[in-house]
Amino acid sequence: MKTKIIFLIAFFSISSYALGIEINVKKWLTSEAFKVYKPAYIQGQNLKKEDFQEKFVLGNSYLNLIDLKPVEGATILWEDNNSSKWKIKKTNNEGLLEIKPDKKAEFQISYNAFYIESDGLNSYTLEVESPQMFEVFLNGKEIGSENSLATAEKPNVSESTLDLEPGKFVVIVKSMYVSGDNDKWYIKAKISDDEDSQPLVSVSPAEGMNIHHLLEGTKLASASISSDGELVALIYSNVDKETGKVNTWTEIKEVASGKIVQSFRKAGTTGYSWMPAGKKLFYRSKREKGFSVWVYDFDKGKEYPVLEDVEELSGFQWSDDESFLIYSVSESGKPQEKSSLLYMNELGNRTFSTRKEIYLYKYNVASGVSERLTFGETSTYLNDISHDGRYLVFSTNKLNPTQRPFSLQNMYLMDLDSREVRVLWEDFRWGGYAQFSPDGTKLLVSGGPDCFGDVGKNIGQNPIANNYDGQLYIYELSSGTVKSLTAEFNPSVGSASWSHVDGNIYISATDEIYSRAFVWKKSDAEFRQLKTVPEVIGNFDVAGNASYAVFTGNQLASPQKAWILDLKTKKSVLIDDTESKYYKHVEFGESEDWDFNMDDGRKIRGYFLYPRNFDPGKKYPLIVNYYGGTSPIEKSFGGRYPLDIWAGEGYVVYIPQPSGAIGFGQEFSSRHQNNWGITVADEIIQGTEKFMDAHSFVDKDRVGCIGASYGGFMTMYLQTRTDIFSCAISHAGISSLSSYWGEGYWGYIYSSEATGDAYPWNRKDIYIDQSPLFSADKINTPLLLLHGSEDTNVPLGESLQLWVGLKILGKPVEMIQVEGENHHILTYSKRIEWHNTIMAWFDKWLNGKDKDWEKLFSESEL
Repeated sequence: MKTKIIFLIAFFSISSYALGIEINVKKWLTSEAFKVYKPAYIQGQNLKKEDFQEKFVLGNSYLNLIDLKPVEGATILWEDNNSSKWKIKKTNNEGLLEIKPDKKAEFQISYNAFYIESDGLNSYTLEVESPQMFEVFLNGKEIGSENSLATAEKPNVSESTLDLEPGKFVVIVKSMYVSGDNDKWYIKAKISDDEDSQPLVSVSPAEGMNIHHLLEGTKLASASISSDGELVALIYSNVDKETGKVNTWTEIKEVASGKIVQSFRKAGTTGYSWMPAGKKLFYRSKREKGFSVWVYDFDKGKEYPVLEDVEELSGFQWSDDESFLIYSVSESGKPQEKSSLLYMNELGNRTFSTRKEIYLYKYNVASGVSERLTFGETSTYLNDISHDGRYLVFSTNKLNPTQRPFSLQNMYLMDLDSREVRVLWEDFRWGGYAQFSPDGTKLLVSGGPDCFGDVGKNIGQNPIANNYDGQLYIYELSSGTVKSLTAEFNPSVGSASWSHVDGNIYISATDEIYSRAFVWKKSDAEFRQLKTVPEVIGNFDVAGNASYAVFTGNQLASPQKAWILDLKTKKSVLIDDTESKYYKHVEFGESEDWDFNMDDGRKIRGYFLYPRNFDPGKKYPLIVNYYGGTSPIEKSFGGRYPLDIWAGEGYVVYIPQPSGAIGFGQEFSSRHQNNWGITVADEIIQGTEKFMDAHSFVDKDRVGCIGASYGGFMTMYLQTRTDIFSCAISHAGISSLSSYWGEGYWGYIYSSEATGDAYPWNRKDIYIDQSPLFSADKINTPLLLLHGSEDTNVPLGESLQLWVGLKILGKPVEMIQVEGENHHILTYSKRIEWHNTIMAWFDKWLNGKDKDWEKLFSESEL
């Protein structure tokens, strides 16, 4: 702290006034004075009945200030290829930033900037003074102006209130000098705060990551590659900060050059995907009479409809020769009659929606003829079309309410020539998804360990498998025999593609705390990891008729990018790095893997992030983040619980990976069954204690924890088992397993994997003893309960009933519900408020800073 004060005194004049702080800005980033002109043609008044005034010259936009972050030495381009560079300039002894005008020019504009860094939810007053006209901008938005000339004896003064969230903000003062002005051209600025919260003022844009970096700007969503491997389709999105609306569009780039060749931004169009051959893209559009399928041919530069005006079109797939497509149509049954009495007819229909079933149709492109392929009481789902176009494989699901997982799958093979349908398997409790081998004699089936009974199951001594753990099987169509590809392969398969080019199988898979790409080579039937640049890949798409793939990926301190992968040479080339420019000035902390052994010898993986600007001689507060359910928390960038932001705010962040997560092998993932925190809590507690013991820079008296959904349950449950945490946050947590099981829309479905054949009537030791609500009297840690008011996954009552219990017990608890949000907080403005609430709670209990929490919730008594 002492060095920081010295730094501020060196560059800024600080004085106390009344009850707060006042800072005179003594150092600026400034441009040279640019000549500007009034309009060459002026005739009469404008539409507001105003005569031309000098202020209109100042009001012209000139530079786009929205994304402008001045940096010393950076170039400012002006008209006629003139340019200048941002320079650092100090004020004089009177605190004035003097600007030298060209006396021959009629009008001149100068841009002058500095940065304010806020460490929380702060309000400051900015006062700008000048005898000249000027406009003041905060992050590109005008917040003040003075549009008339004044004098040095009585200068213009603009006062603005800056309501800032955590982060760094740029203030730009655009000042105009008018010929004949005899006063000195200068700017003076000061910042004051009546709450005694001292802002950090500088001329450097360097900052930690904040919530606006995460939510704003152009984001890369996914990438796909054309069949010939020569074009890629990149899907982007951004959010309108005023309305919160998310806009999406698709751009096409050449693989060889990286140049954009086409951009698709049509409203009402979705699902841009590549045709099986060449350079053609198809998509779906919504029109008044229904949905249509369109094709864009890049070689011919032609766009044309293929299938038009289909009501309730739900999906489609092309044959490899593009002569036909199979499409799905959703048909509605008879709606329930309007009544105050709503009949519950199915376990899964909690919204009383009209029953819908999906059926398959074949459309012949040349003739324009559509044929119906399926009909009946259950939906039919297309899985794949054989390479020669003769067969398709499809599945059905029927309800099975008396046996988990409460549905049964049938898989069928249809001969499109003879219309014969063959049953491949029937009444499978754990189904799969099938795709044809290149020669059409086999199926590659994706499913859980229980898909084909004991074939491929490898759960050790544990009694029940975790069917969220993705596996691969090869099914022989001639004999019906099944072979497991992944029984000894620990990563959990996410997506798989059987290449027609080389006969190999390419997959993306969760591999412990990473997401990686692998190839199963037909030559030796072994998996090999493909070398990819990021630690966590997103989507992985293989070209249909070329030895290329495209993939997206990210990792801690590195946002989403896209690469082209040559499957022959195994070399990757970056093709999109759009997001990085939004993090140009962001400084990230380092991260390290950190594993430990439980007292019984079990190894638990994990990793942690150092705070930004880490000083090993200091003590830092610690945030422990976990899920504890079926998925690990990968070392990825961003997300709903952004580790990089927390580290940027000065926290050490530790992420243990408890038992039960996929990606570590079936034995590890099967530990999730019938556990509900029994061993996971011990692993998190021991991991936290051992982590603190191993890292002397962690302050053991300032340790917080946070989890969501199953992780929210773990937050609640942990507080019944330990007092090592100074505070805790549960988002959408489960306090009573039985009420979640029955009331959550998918509670009984998830419990079929988390609790097996255990139910409230036969395993009270789980449904009561492991429910935090029934041990609420053991909770002493200050606990924040967050929940979306419209959560259908984990109902609001799960947090509400624990809050009621803790309030009655007089325990330190607060509850905040986010209005109109479901299980995830997705609305732009609410996401910011929710994030600020999380940070305010941690700051209150781990940093002793109550101000933000009190500002958000002044009625709070904690």
